[in-house]
Amino acid sequence: MTKHRSRRQRKKLHIGEFQEFGFAIKTQLKADAREEVFVDALLEEVIEPHGLEFGGWANGGFITKAVRGSVSAADREAVITWLRTRPDVQAARVSELVDAWYTDFVADEALTSVMA
Repeated sequence: MTKHRSRRQRKKLHIGEFQEFGFAIKTQLKADAREEVFVDALLEEVIEPHGLEFGGWANGGFITKAVRGSVSAADREAVITWLRTRPDVQAARVSELVDAWYTDFVADEALTSVMA
């Protein structure tokens, strides 16, 4: 049985119409790649221009919207396209959109390879 919650409670708990989605990424850089350069480029070229936030480091992390709301499929596709064009990325995997507040972790099996 579903518990009835007021609009204020649903907003506070980020459920129902206030649910927010994000996605996980995992990357493997080439041996000669510099992690700092990769992360700086990720932030400057794709995260900030799309109004996103990234929690993690060069080997992976989680991406959400910088303001209240969910990332879109277009935001996810922009990150995938960017990862594919990077010469310092050997392999990259990205999850589908998942609940940003109530997903403890994204298992490796849930990540899809994005490298061609």
